[in-house]
Amino acid sequence: MGYKMKTSIPAMLGMNEKYSTPDVPVFEKNLGKAWGYADLDRTVTINKNLSDKQKEQAVRHEKLHVLQMRQGKTWYDSKNVYHKPNLGSPILKYKRIGNKMLVGGKAMHVGDPKNPIEKEVYDQTGEYPTPIKKK
Repeated sequence: MGYKMKTSIPAMLGMNEKYSTPDVPVFEKNLGKAWGYADLDRTVTINKNLSDKQKEQAVRHEKLHVLQMRQGKTWYDSKNVYHKPNLGSPILKYKRIGNKMLVGGKAMHVGDPKNPIEKEVYDQTGEYPTPIKKK
């Protein structure tokens, strides 16, 4: 006799089936005030406390960061964030300090819309984060 699972494999892994694609899986977990982030392994994690509309915006935003990484425009390691705005431009290196990076000598949160990497994505989408409402 076969075994019937009570939940799907993506649900057991914490994946969002609606927004995941074969090349960019989307995971959900509590991220506090953050909407989401994209990893170098081309996965996206979004805040499970977002509304459906906010989740859609967060996924769209983070998938653009995945595209930046695939194009070799943005990448990071444990000490620095690297960004190459254009094909002919030099690679810009920003020192990481926890969840912040030094931009022009000032510590800036990595998700700040004025951060050069974020600004590029916000300019493309025209969507900016709003406060997360408790469910």
